[in-house]
Order: sequence, then structure tokens, then C-alpha cells
Amino acid sequence: MLINDDLEYNLIWDRVYEKLKFKPSCNYRGHSMKIALPFQISGNYAVYGIDKMTDEQIDLTDDIIRDIFISVTPEGQRMYALDWQHSAFIFDPRNKEEQKSIWKEYKNHPNGGCYAYFPGFLPDGDYYFFIDEFFEFGYLGHPWREEIWVFGDKLIEKIEEVYQTLGWEKIR
Repeated sequence: MLINDDLEYNLIWDRVYEKLKFKPSCNYRGHSMKIALPFQISGNYAVYGIDKMTDEQIDLTDDIIRDIFISVTPEGQRMYALDWQHSAFIFDPRNKEEQKSIWKEYKNHPNGGCYAYFPGFLPDGDYYFFIDEFFEFGYLGHPWREEIWVFGDKLIEKIEEVYQTLGWEKIR
């Protein structure tokens, strides 16, 4: 479900900035060891490079990651799907109908509205985040660094089982 309420949208992003110390930038991995990290995650986390994935591995990603989200999310618990400075959704990973882009009407938009895109599991030009509603685990896609940051022990454990199948490189 698309989050239409501006207050709720802003509160969610405030939590992202506060809890994950999110610092958006256009810096690429490997440019300099002095570059600030995009996140400062307290607790256990892992980082994976995704720049060497094949087309076949990219095709596997949606089903594998969705299944992992289902396995680590208790029945009835929801997740946020966040596209930085764009749309925000709250969804049940078991419900594919909630994981679709939808038309959103705007009074002052020249076309009367636009699509709010449900983010993909691989960043393709913007930051895409998938975080459980309690911020206990998350999957954070960084577009320019071509990385996936994962936090939360259960999620890390499940990603560790598949990252090589997906063609990811373990960075941390």
C-alpha cells in the first residue's frame, strides 16, 4: 500500500536518517578510503557488491529476495519499501498484490498524476530500501556504490546462504 500521508512519509524517512545515519551521496565504492560511509548501522551488518551479476542472476533476484523476506518476517508483520525522495510503501512480503507500482493522482500535475513505482530489489539509479516496520532488519540498496547493505541477524543469515548464487561479492 502506498503511503500517501506526508506526515507518515516524513516520519519513516526521519527514522531512516536517525537509526541508520543515512548520508546520501554520489560516491562510488573504492574511490577513497576517506569517503564517508552511506550508513552507520549499530549492530551486526553485512555489505555485498552487486556489480558483477550476470543477467541470469539478476533474473533470479526478485524471487529469491522475496522468499527471504517472507522467511524472516513473522506472519502479520509488514515492511517498508522506500524509494529515496520518491515513493514509500508498506507491504506484506507474502502479498504480491501489494508489491506493484500504482497510479497516484495529483491535482496540479499536468497529467493529473503519475506512477508511484514499487522499488526493485536491486538499485537502478536510486536508493531502494526494504526495512521491517520495527527497524529490526533491513536491506539497503546503494545505486552508485553498487552495493547491498543488510542488517539484522536473521536476514544476514539468509542472505549469506544465497549471495554467491546471486553473483554478489562479500565486502564486509
